[in-house]
Amino acid sequence: MEKSLIDYLKQIPDHRNPHGLRHPLWLVLLIIIMGMMSGYWGYRQLGRFVERHRRELIRILQIPFARVPSYSAIRRVMVNLDYEELQLVFNQWSKKYSVIS
Repeated sequence: MEKSLIDYLKQIPDHRNPHGLRHPLWLVLLIIIMGMMSGYWGYRQLGRFVERHRRELIRILQIPFARVPSYSAIRRVMVNLDYEELQLVFNQWSKKYSVIS
């Protein structure tokens, strides 16, 4: 079976303090990617994306306790993210769908 984008995002190490974490890193990253691909750039815009699509995100991603990541959770992840690691796993995933001619 082919690996999904979620499987690749789960490979990124989570360096956050585990105390008080509400959302796995892969979930926050997936929502950030979805928001950016929908034209929502920046912390506040991504927070609006989450609020605007809250019900759909909870249903489709099966988010426990109906708690979506907040603007501040998104911001903290983005500020501390290893973007090289994210780029590496995203590129590995996207190679399955790229045609080089």
